[in-house]
Amino acid sequence: MIGIEQASKALGLSERQLYRRITAARQVIEKHTGRGANNSLLLDGSAMKILQILEDYRRDGATMSQAVERIQDSIEGKSVVKREDPAANEETMPEAWRLLIAAKDELIEAQREEIAQTRTAQRHPHQQSKDCSLAIA
Repeated sequence: MIGIEQASKALGLSERQLYRRITAARQVIEKHTGRGANNSLLLDGSAMKILQILEDYRRDGATMSQAVERIQDSIEGKSVVKREDPAANEETMPEAWRLLIAAKDELIEAQREEIAQTRTAQRHPHQQSKDCSLAIA
């Protein structure tokens, strides 16, 4: 599950725009959401797909309520959500996912560095106290 900040980047929307779409499609995506730290809203892959389809319909000229209705009909089997050529989103989606992966990689690297520093400090406690005394002097 991903947070609102990452989801908005992946979808090419501001956080405010994303919240508006989530509110409009609440009945459709509610079971695909969760809560994280500090009660932050999290979205799973299905919620992201629904929001992407919603945004595609909106860009094609449908209102938010029309787009949600089409998606509901598709879920209920009344109609089929249009399938675009996968190459149509080739320029935007890979970049959005690349940004998410890059952010994840940066976080992992920072955590690895922190772990390495902690392990070094645990292995050489005397060196740390020498470094601290030099800094104080």
